[in-house]
Amino acid sequence: MNQYIYRLWETKDIPEIAKLMSSLPLWQHYGVSYLSAAERLKALWLEGEQGFAVVNSSGLLVGFVLFNTKTFGNNGYIRLFGVSPHKARAGIGQSLLQHVECALHQQGVSKLLLLCTDWNYSARSFYEKVGFVKIGELPNWVLEGTIEVLYAKYLLPISDCSREI
Repeated sequence: MNQYIYRLWETKDIPEIAKLMSSLPLWQHYGVSYLSAAERLKALWLEGEQGFAVVNSSGLLVGFVLFNTKTFGNNGYIRLFGVSPHKARAGIGQSLLQHVECALHQQGVSKLLLLCTDWNYSARSFYEKVGFVKIGELPNWVLEGTIEVLYAKYLLPISDCSREI
């Protein structure tokens, strides 16, 4: 059985996150390369973007999430979120979201938003399964010819947030 470690993201994670991002068809659709992902991640780190990384027992990064409380007012916003395709449906994404919700709850934030490409049906299904609700569409918001779906979730107190992250 594989043991996963969830921890705050660090600058040392940037190369592995950039590698994962640039390997996925979704980000390739947006023109993301390893170099552009690494540059963006470095900038987000310097801006103080919050985030978590997931590594397996061998230390290999298998997922990440970056979020903030400044994009949509004082609400939480998931900026980047990814799980290795080899680890899809292993509960990693749901656990990452629980870490985000706990962190935001501890900061007094009660709403969490994210954007999802309209044709990314598996991600949309996942977000709806974990309690997000579609609140609108943003055509041509990120990329001309692509519709982003805006999702929101009201955060309820989580009994399991007392653990140290």
